[in-house]
Amino acid sequence: MIKAIAFDLDDTLLDTTGLLVPMASLAAYQAMVAKGLSIDFKTFEAERKKGALSMKHQIIFQFIAEKYGHSVSNLKMGDAGSEAFYNPPIPAHLDLLAGAQENLIRLKDKYKIFVVTSGAVQTQKRKIQATGVEKLLQKVYVLDGFKKERKRIAFEDILKSLNLKPEELISIGNRLSQEIHDAKELGCLTCYFKYGEHVGEVTRNKFEIPDFTVEKHQELIATCRL
Repeated sequence: MIKAIAFDLDDTLLDTTGLLVPMASLAAYQAMVAKGLSIDFKTFEAERKKGALSMKHQIIFQFIAEKYGHSVSNLKMGDAGSEAFYNPPIPAHLDLLAGAQENLIRLKDKYKIFVVTSGAVQTQKRKIQATGVEKLLQKVYVLDGFKKERKRIAFEDILKSLNLKPEELISIGNRLSQEIHDAKELGCLTCYFKYGEHVGEVTRNKFEIPDFTVEKHQELIATCRL
């Protein structure tokens, strides 16, 4: 029996691909151009979107810098892209994906609800604040993506703090290589939220095969039997 739910934030509760990625990508491009990148934005975006299917953006921007850069400063160029991409301006208010708030309201009286997200810590915290979602949650975990902190840390803490068996926690998110892998590795249940620019991510091992898959919040409760 499920007793706790851990939601990812980006492209699971929040439409990051639609609302934030376009301006973050443009900011990354402009930062890299300032460091000497000499390709057009269309080429840059094609490379970024292709890379997003299998790599983190820190690696994507370094790949672009090495492929198209023309100096010994390619490392700084990639770092500039990452810094700009992961620290974009965040609007004062961000709407959740359709059906997300309704699901949280419906589920919070029956389960302990968490958000487990990673990236640039202060940016992720600003996103959480802009959504106003904290009032519906037990706790928010923000992992530092730049320090390569894994979401497994949060899942282990949830299990320990609530004295749960792994199968009593379900992780819901859009990244097979992150929240699905880390939760599955611990023996937790998983639901792949198939949405956003990472759709198409290739399954690399048995821990990246989810127990459930949904494409929108309106399917979530019935599919995961919540």
